[in-house]
Amino acid sequence: MIIKRQSTRDVHEYLHTVMNRFHDNRETYDTVAKLLKDVRSARVRYTYCDVISKVTELFKGHRDLILGFNKFLPTGHKITLPKDQTQRRKPEFRDAIEFLNKVKARLQDERAFKSFLEILRTFQEKKKSITEVCHEVSFVLRCHPDLCADFTVFLPARYNTIEAIERAAETKLG
Repeated sequence: MIIKRQSTRDVHEYLHTVMNRFHDNRETYDTVAKLLKDVRSARVRYTYCDVISKVTELFKGHRDLILGFNKFLPTGHKITLPKDQTQRRKPEFRDAIEFLNKVKARLQDERAFKSFLEILRTFQEKKKSITEVCHEVSFVLRCHPDLCADFTVFLPARYNTIEAIERAAETKLG
Protein backbone atom coordinates (compact mmCIF):
# COMPACT_ATOMS: atom_id res chain seq x y z
CA MET A 1 0.00 0.00 0.00
CA ILE A 2 1.42 3.37 -1.01
CA ILE A 3 1.33 5.94 1.75
CA LYS A 4 1.29 9.55 0.60
CA ARG A 5 3.66 11.43 2.86
CA GLN A 6 2.38 14.91 3.54
CA SER A 7 4.56 17.68 4.82
CA THR A 8 4.60 18.59 8.48
CA ARG A 9 3.23 21.96 7.40
CA ASP A 10 0.15 20.28 5.87
CA VAL A 11 -0.45 18.39 9.10
CA HIS A 12 -0.03 21.51 11.23
CA GLU A 13 -2.36 23.53 8.99
CA TYR A 14 -5.00 20.81 9.12
CA LEU A 15 -4.73 20.44 12.91
CA HIS A 16 -4.84 24.22 13.31
CA THR A 17 -8.10 24.28 11.34
CA VAL A 18 -9.48 21.47 13.50
CA MET A 19 -8.41 23.29 16.68
CA ASN A 20 -10.06 26.52 15.54
CA ARG A 21 -13.26 24.74 14.59
CA PHE A 22 -13.44 22.61 17.75
CA HIS A 23 -11.81 25.01 20.22
CA ASP A 24 -14.29 23.93 22.88
CA ASN A 25 -13.75 20.20 22.30
CA ARG A 26 -10.16 19.17 22.99
CA GLU A 27 -11.12 15.48 22.74
CA THR A 28 -11.95 15.83 19.03
CA TYR A 29 -8.63 17.55 18.39
CA ASP A 30 -6.70 14.87 20.32
CA THR A 31 -8.50 12.06 18.47
CA VAL A 32 -7.73 13.58 15.07
CA ALA A 33 -4.10 14.25 16.02
CA LYS A 34 -3.70 10.60 17.07
CA LEU A 35 -5.36 9.35 13.86
CA LEU A 36 -3.07 11.54 11.77
CA LYS A 37 0.01 10.34 13.64
CA ASP A 38 -0.99 6.71 13.12
CA VAL A 39 -1.86 7.17 9.45
CA ARG A 40 1.34 9.09 8.70
CA SER A 41 3.52 6.50 10.39
CA ALA A 42 1.54 3.64 8.79
CA ARG A 43 0.76 2.32 12.27
CA VAL A 44 -2.97 2.35 11.89
CA ARG A 45 -4.48 0.44 14.79
CA TYR A 46 -7.67 0.14 12.83
CA THR A 47 -8.38 -0.55 9.20
CA TYR A 48 -8.44 2.46 6.91
CA CYS A 49 -12.16 1.78 6.70
CA ASP A 50 -12.38 2.44 10.44
CA VAL A 51 -10.31 5.61 10.09
CA ILE A 52 -12.59 6.90 7.33
CA SER A 53 -15.69 6.08 9.40
CA LYS A 54 -14.23 7.78 12.47
CA VAL A 55 -13.25 10.94 10.57
CA THR A 56 -16.66 11.07 8.86
CA GLU A 57 -18.42 10.74 12.21
CA LEU A 58 -16.15 13.18 14.09
CA PHE A 59 -16.55 15.88 11.46
CA LYS A 60 -20.21 15.33 10.62
CA GLY A 61 -21.46 18.59 9.13
CA HIS A 62 -17.93 19.83 8.40
CA ARG A 63 -17.52 18.80 4.77
CA ASP A 64 -14.21 20.64 4.34
CA LEU A 65 -12.57 18.82 7.25
CA ILE A 66 -13.84 15.44 6.12
CA LEU A 67 -12.61 15.89 2.56
CA GLY A 68 -9.40 17.57 3.78
CA PHE A 69 -8.41 14.36 5.56
CA ASN A 70 -8.00 12.70 2.14
CA LYS A 71 -4.54 14.30 1.91
CA PHE A 72 -3.34 11.92 4.56
CA LEU A 73 -4.91 8.66 3.37
CA PRO A 74 -2.94 6.16 1.29
CA THR A 75 -3.62 5.70 -2.39
CA GLY A 76 -6.78 3.66 -2.92
CA HIS A 77 -8.56 5.08 0.12
CA LYS A 78 -10.62 8.21 -0.21
CA ILE A 79 -13.48 9.79 1.62
CA THR A 80 -16.25 10.90 -0.70
CA LEU A 81 -19.48 12.56 0.24
CA PRO A 82 -22.80 12.58 -1.57
CA LYS A 83 -23.58 15.52 -3.77
CA ASP A 84 -25.95 18.10 -2.36
CA GLN A 85 -29.47 16.69 -2.56
CA THR A 86 -30.72 19.90 -4.19
CA GLN A 87 -28.43 19.20 -7.12
CA ARG A 88 -29.74 15.66 -7.50
CA ARG A 89 -29.95 14.44 -11.06
CA LYS A 90 -31.05 11.12 -12.39
CA PRO A 91 -28.03 8.81 -12.49
CA GLU A 92 -26.88 7.58 -15.87
CA PHE A 93 -25.50 4.19 -16.87
CA ARG A 94 -21.92 5.43 -16.61
CA ASP A 95 -22.63 6.60 -13.05
CA ALA A 96 -23.70 3.07 -12.14
CA ILE A 97 -20.58 1.56 -13.74
CA GLU A 98 -18.32 4.05 -11.94
CA PHE A 99 -20.07 3.29 -8.64
CA LEU A 100 -19.71 -0.48 -9.12
CA ASN A 101 -16.02 -0.07 -9.94
CA LYS A 102 -15.56 2.07 -6.81
CA VAL A 103 -17.36 -0.53 -4.66
CA LYS A 104 -15.25 -3.35 -6.10
CA ALA A 105 -12.02 -1.47 -5.48
CA ARG A 106 -12.94 -0.49 -1.93
CA LEU A 107 -14.38 -3.80 -0.72
CA GLN A 108 -11.15 -5.62 -1.63
CA ASP A 109 -12.97 -8.89 -1.03
CA GLU A 110 -14.39 -10.81 -3.96
CA ARG A 111 -17.04 -12.51 -1.80
CA ALA A 112 -18.30 -9.20 -0.42
CA PHE A 113 -18.49 -7.69 -3.90
CA LYS A 114 -20.34 -10.73 -5.27
CA SER A 115 -22.73 -10.47 -2.32
CA PHE A 116 -23.35 -6.83 -3.22
CA LEU A 117 -24.05 -7.76 -6.86
CA GLU A 118 -26.36 -10.58 -5.76
CA ILE A 119 -28.41 -8.12 -3.67
CA LEU A 120 -28.83 -5.91 -6.73
CA ARG A 121 -29.67 -8.86 -8.98
CA THR A 122 -32.38 -10.22 -6.69
CA PHE A 123 -33.91 -6.74 -6.47
CA GLN A 124 -33.88 -6.44 -10.25
CA GLU A 125 -35.68 -9.78 -10.46
CA LYS A 126 -38.23 -8.41 -7.95
CA LYS A 127 -37.29 -11.02 -5.34
CA LYS A 128 -36.40 -8.35 -2.75
CA SER A 129 -38.12 -5.17 -1.66
CA ILE A 130 -36.36 -1.83 -1.64
CA THR A 131 -36.37 -2.00 2.16
CA GLU A 132 -34.55 -5.35 2.09
CA VAL A 133 -32.06 -3.98 -0.42
CA CYS A 134 -31.37 -0.93 1.74
CA HIS A 135 -30.86 -3.12 4.78
CA GLU A 136 -28.54 -5.57 3.03
CA VAL A 137 -26.52 -2.93 1.17
CA SER A 138 -26.05 -0.94 4.37
CA PHE A 139 -24.67 -4.12 5.97
CA VAL A 140 -22.29 -4.97 3.11
CA LEU A 141 -21.05 -1.35 2.92
CA ARG A 142 -21.08 -0.77 6.70
CA CYS A 143 -17.40 0.19 6.78
CA HIS A 144 -17.81 2.61 3.89
CA PRO A 145 -20.30 5.33 4.85
CA ASP A 146 -19.28 7.34 1.81
CA LEU A 147 -20.24 4.44 -0.49
CA CYS A 148 -23.56 4.07 1.33
CA ALA A 149 -24.15 7.76 0.72
CA ASP A 150 -23.21 7.39 -2.96
CA PHE A 151 -25.59 4.43 -3.25
CA THR A 152 -28.54 6.63 -2.28
CA VAL A 153 -28.33 8.36 -5.68
CA PHE A 154 -29.69 5.18 -7.27
CA LEU A 155 -32.65 4.87 -4.89
CA PRO A 156 -36.17 6.30 -5.12
CA ALA A 157 -36.50 9.79 -3.61
CA ARG A 158 -37.87 8.61 -0.25
CA TYR A 159 -34.69 6.53 0.26
CA ASN A 160 -32.19 9.09 -1.00
CA THR A 161 -30.44 9.80 2.30
CA ILE A 162 -28.36 7.71 4.66
CA GLU A 163 -30.96 8.37 7.37
CA ALA A 164 -33.70 6.94 5.14
CA ILE A 165 -31.64 3.80 4.50
CA GLU A 166 -31.02 3.43 8.23
CA ARG A 167 -34.75 3.82 8.93
CA ALA A 168 -35.51 1.18 6.29
CA ALA A 169 -32.92 -1.14 7.85
CA GLU A 170 -34.41 -0.58 11.33
CA THR A 171 -37.89 -1.28 9.98
CA LYS A 172 -36.63 -4.55 8.55
CA LEU A 173 -35.03 -5.48 11.87
CA GLY A 174 -37.99 -4.41 14.02
